[in-house]
Amino acid sequence: MHRLNPIQLTLHLGGALVIIGLTVFIVYILHKAFQQQRQPESLGPMPPRAQDATGFALASLQGVITRMKAREREMEALLREAEQRADSSTRRLEAVVRELAVGLFVVSREGFVTLANPTARELLAIDTWSRRRYPEILGTEAALTHHLKASLESGASLHAENVEYRLPNGEVVLLEVSLSPYHGRSGQIEGAVCFLRKK
Repeated sequence: MHRLNPIQLTLHLGGALVIIGLTVFIVYILHKAFQQQRQPESLGPMPPRAQDATGFALASLQGVITRMKAREREMEALLREAEQRADSSTRRLEAVVRELAVGLFVVSREGFVTLANPTARELLAIDTWSRRRYPEILGTEAALTHHLKASLESGASLHAENVEYRLPNGEVVLLEVSLSPYHGRSGQIEGAVCFLRKK
C-alpha cells in the first residue's frame, strides 16, 4: 500500500475539508430555499433571510479554511522535524562509514560511484571518484569491474572472495571482496555495495 508523505496528506485533507465545506453550504442554501417556498405568503415585509443564510454559509466556509490552514501549519512543522531527524541520522551514518576499518564503496545502477570511504580510496589507491563510473575508476578489464557488472545486471553477489587488483602504479594486490546488489521498492536492482579488505 502506497504511503502518503506529509505534503500529499495535507493536500488530501485540505481538499476533503473544502468539499465538506462546500457541501454544507449548498445543503444549507437548498434547505432555506425549500423552507421559504413552504411558508404561506405574507403581506407584511419579509426579513432578510437570504442575507442571513449567505452570511452563515460564508462564516462556515471561513471556519473550514481556518482549520485547513492550521492543519497545514501543523503538517509543515512535522515535516521540518522529520527532515531534521533524517539529517541527523545521515550525519551519524556518514561518520560511521568514514571510520570503518574496511573499504566500502557504493555504485548506482547507472554505474556511478556514489560513496567511497577513505579506506576504500587507500586500498585501491584512487583519489578521484566524483562523477566517474566504476569501469573508468577500476579499469575495464579488472576482475572487480566484471564482478560489479554481474551484480548490477543479474544480482550476483560475492562473499569474502579473493580478487586480484592492479593498482595504478602497476602493483598487484589481493583483496577480500564482499559484494551485494541492493533493490528499490519496485524490486529492481538500484545499485551495489562493495566491501574490501587487504589480504
